[in-house]
Amino acid sequence: MTPKDTTADGKNLGFAVDKARFVVSRQFLSANPVAKRWFEQIQVPFEDIITEEKLVHEGKNDSKDIRRHAEEWVKNHQALVDGWLEEARIARKAPK
Repeated sequence: MTPKDTTADGKNLGFAVDKARFVVSRQFLSANPVAKRWFEQIQVPFEDIITEEKLVHEGKNDSKDIRRHAEEWVKNHQALVDGWLEEARIARKAPK
């Protein structure tokens, strides 16, 4: 394991950092450039992931809880999400 594997937001945590990735087919990405660009942009801050994991650990882990957490996160980061969406929409207009 290297420092690259254990560093998040400039802090060496001393353990491997989880990385979530989208799993989609190349065919889907080719047919959906807006989705492809949106997927490329999404980055949830490490602290926000830890906050969600804590809520789940505390028992706030059913589907309604998780959806509410996600909706609250989007509301609290609306400008960031709107920027991702606007940038993704540009991919619709780009020549193929």
